[in-house]
Amino acid sequence: MAGAWLLLTQATQAAEVTHGSVSEEVLHEFGFHLNTLIMALWIFVLGSCIGSFLNVVIYRMPAGMALSHPGSRCPACETELTARDNIPILGWVLLRGRCRYCQVLIPSRYPWIEFTVGLLFLTVLLAETNTGAANLPLRLPVTINGGTLNAIFQHGHWDLLGYFLAHTFYLTITLAICMIGLDGHATPWKLFRTGLLVALISGTLWPELRPVHVVVPIPESLIQPWGTRWTLPQSLGGNSINKGLILIGILDGIAGLASGLLTGWLAGRTVRDNSAISSAVKNVFMLAGVFCGWQMTWPLLTLFLLTVFLLKPFNAKIQQSMLPLILFGICSVFICAWPQMLNGITLIRYDGWRWTDSSALVDWTATILLLAATARAISRMTHNKSVTDEHHTSA
Repeated sequence: MAGAWLLLTQATQAAEVTHGSVSEEVLHEFGFHLNTLIMALWIFVLGSCIGSFLNVVIYRMPAGMALSHPGSRCPACETELTARDNIPILGWVLLRGRCRYCQVLIPSRYPWIEFTVGLLFLTVLLAETNTGAANLPLRLPVTINGGTLNAIFQHGHWDLLGYFLAHTFYLTITLAICMIGLDGHATPWKLFRTGLLVALISGTLWPELRPVHVVVPIPESLIQPWGTRWTLPQSLGGNSINKGLILIGILDGIAGLASGLLTGWLAGRTVRDNSAISSAVKNVFMLAGVFCGWQMTWPLLTLFLLTVFLLKPFNAKIQQSMLPLILFGICSVFICAWPQMLNGITLIRYDGWRWTDSSALVDWTATILLLAATARAISRMTHNKSVTDEHHTSA
């Protein structure tokens, strides 16, 4: 796959000539934009295919079914679907939303999830990879010359590929957890464990995934990779890669997990009357902490509590259907707009605001107590409303 894209990039570069005329300049720009368009289309299709598999995960994993077998089939007549019926998005459209064999309606959520994951991949590509990771706060973006793939394979900016894979995986598994909670099921341990392991491993290979480190300034001993160096084949650029475990990444992962546990517990209390939604919320916060760092969980908790409060006028059914989707949306916005969501304004003690002029411990204690009190107040209000609704229903 990488080799094919490298050949495409090299073909585009081969078409580039000295810009001595307007026509040559136009030809150069056309080749560059065509390459970008093809790559964007390919990334969207790839995301849609992963979204199709995600539908299988959401349906089968809570039921304890195997993901690999049996093949995709109609849940009503259990007839195995053909390859053309399994084409993401297009298969549902061609079938007009009905099973080819028994004519039972196929829920529209299947193509929507496929479209969402495809759009998610494309958005991360444009907002992060094509900009040299300009969406990550507190760091300088990578200079992109000759296109993203050229920057990765020819110039050795493998961190861009690492960021893309880690963030798309994080948001995809977050969507799965939210949809499983929306269906009324607790998050399967296998699903959460997979996400946790990927988060811990990726964070030790690319510590920049967590922009705010737990130790500042970072000692030299914590950023030296414990690994090995190897050289890529010439077909992939021939660059040397030096990757391994980095201690600051391990420490950040532990801090992110601890912060995610605390914020997830506070957020889960606000929806304690729905165990499935509560399970999803707690796990989303823990994955956010491990994937993106301890500092991300606190603004995420603030926006989540605000969302719960704003949804209070609606009935319980609307709240339960909207809350997981909004939580997934907030996580997606954070990935694509980190500098706006996590910078000197929202950070505490890292070039940001502070409660007092004393130590950072006092500021963080005040922050935790304030958010805990807010979560408790919303929890009591939500619980009382739930009890009242049950009383009126029984009456």
